[in-house]
Amino acid sequence: MNIKNKTLAINGGTPVSKEPILIHKPYLDEEDFAAVDRAMRSTFISGDGPECREFEKMLAEYLGVKHVLFVNSATSALELAFRVKNFPANSEVIVPDFTYTSTAIAALYNNLKIVLADVYPDNGSLDVNKLESYISPNTVAIAAVDYAGIPAEMDNIMAIAAKHNLYVVHDTAQSIGSVYKGKKTGTQGHVSTFSFHGTKNLTTGEGGALVTNDDTIAERVKILREKGTDKYSFLTDNKTRGYYEYVDIGNSYVQSNINGALGVSQLKKLDWMNTERRKIAEYYIKELSGINGLDMLRITKGAEHNWHLFGVLVPKDEKYWIMDALRAEGIMANVHYTPLHRNRYYNHLGTDEMFPGSIQFFSRLLRLPIYPSLNKKEINNIIMAVKKIFK
Repeated sequence: MNIKNKTLAINGGTPVSKEPILIHKPYLDEEDFAAVDRAMRSTFISGDGPECREFEKMLAEYLGVKHVLFVNSATSALELAFRVKNFPANSEVIVPDFTYTSTAIAALYNNLKIVLADVYPDNGSLDVNKLESYISPNTVAIAAVDYAGIPAEMDNIMAIAAKHNLYVVHDTAQSIGSVYKGKKTGTQGHVSTFSFHGTKNLTTGEGGALVTNDDTIAERVKILREKGTDKYSFLTDNKTRGYYEYVDIGNSYVQSNINGALGVSQLKKLDWMNTERRKIAEYYIKELSGINGLDMLRITKGAEHNWHLFGVLVPKDEKYWIMDALRAEGIMANVHYTPLHRNRYYNHLGTDEMFPGSIQFFSRLLRLPIYPSLNKKEINNIIMAVKKIFK
């Protein structure tokens, strides 16, 4: 790599792409626009409407689970996943050091303590070889995360949890459609939580889902997400005399019927969208493999990746220069998030020395654009820019 190469746009050369190639675009088509229009014209635009129920039913069938509960975000789903258990205050939850803040604040919102755990340096997933070292008599749960859509080693995590009688919340925000050992993610933990944010493979704009096979958990979440009322059964069974009761404490986490309609439309083409992502990822790997100093993220053995993100590992000393050089070429590469312990809110929970895997992963990680609407010219320009910089 020659950082003084005069042909590079960062040094005054001609950029590969005159128009910026964005890191992400949601895939929306005429079916999505029509679905939203129909939902609005129905005049049922409030929460937990018929489109929401249809989306929940379809997604449950797609994943192969008993219960899917549509909520306003994956953050809310994570918070509900812990609230439903009523763990004693100050109980401990093991959380990967490399994850988005939602995984951690869900436990904190429920008066629980978080214990940060190290991750693998080549894909960001919980390092199961170190996992038991974080378990104490106060530990009640493990939060596993599928970073970038790559499934975590859930069989090992669930075995450790069973050994120590721990609850597992599987943060599957990024992995919808991914498969682990023959089963779609969302079926391995006691509870799983998906995100349908505008950046995700399947989007409802904002939104999320709590997924479980546990009837008791599902029934209480139906109450908790609807302000502590029994409105879900009131709407379903209509056995009362025109009112529903306030039966628990809760909050307003239901999602609009408009968003539910978009979810239905998006889910119908999820496999196609994921296949398009896979084709792009396979082309990237074919064209970029063998470049000195550039490595791909390791995919967990027995897993099929939904290619939510396409990450590459670059030389740590040149990481930010490479990112800036790619952006100068018109490729909006970025760094994703930082290890939790390096953020102001969490920096009392550990040091770099405590999380070598997390630091090594973060110090090399960059993201390249990947989404179904990338065209061939854009894909080739991305590859050309990477090769130009690493020449």
